Amino acid sequence: MNELVEDIQREEYSNIPAEKAPQNLNKTAFNVSRKGYVDMVDLYTKLDYLWPENSFAVKDVCMVYKDHQYVISRPNDNIDFISLYRGSAMGGAFGVAVGAKIAAPEKNVYCFTGDGCFRLFAGNMAEAADLGIVVFLLNNRTLGIVSQGLQKVLPDMDEEAYHSYLKSIDYCAVANSFGWKSFKLLSDLSNLKYIFEQINPGMRQSVLIELDVDPDQNLGNNPRLKNL
Repeated sequence: MNELVEDIQREEYSNIPAEKAPQNLNKTAFNVSRKGYVDMVDLYTKLDYLWPENSFAVKDVCMVYKDHQYVISRPNDNIDFISLYRGSAMGGAFGVAVGAKIAAPEKNVYCFTGDGCFRLFAGNMAEAADLGIVVFLLNNRTLGIVSQGLQKVLPDMDEEAYHSYLKSIDYCAVANSFGWKSFKLLSDLSNLKYIFEQINPGMRQSVLIELDVDPDQNLGNNPRLKNL
């Protein structure tokens, strides 16, 4: 230690400045959603500026778990995200959101889920109606992970054999019937700020936000496909 101290006193050491990271870490252009659908790049970007402090979010086994991180690339100090893709437990994010809100009622708790996942937990929504959780329901009328995955895993298979098509449901009406408040997010996101103004950690009534999503808007690679 004495030798190190003496060496430092003889010669001044300075840090090598690192190149400043760009504001946008994405190096590839994202494809744009078709007209009438919510552009998910635009949504994720706007949400990153709207998250209130002390928030928690869980991503279900749907397009969100891989696409969101591709678009945002950086953590947000206001919100913690976890993903439930390990084990492919579709619909499991809802239970995690319920548990998170019960454990920490002062937090803003959000759940991102797909229309396929919704079919696996919808029967339990009545019991969570008074918790004040917020569910983003991505309605693309498709099992998106299945459809996009099979295009790469079994490229010679006819799309009809994917069995990935889902019948459309009025998810807002379903939520209302279970005692939830609901909003339909407009494709131009013009009511997004208004919807967030209706949400606060002290609210008692849970909220479902339905958005129409383009099943063909592929925003990032699914690393799990390498193992299939």
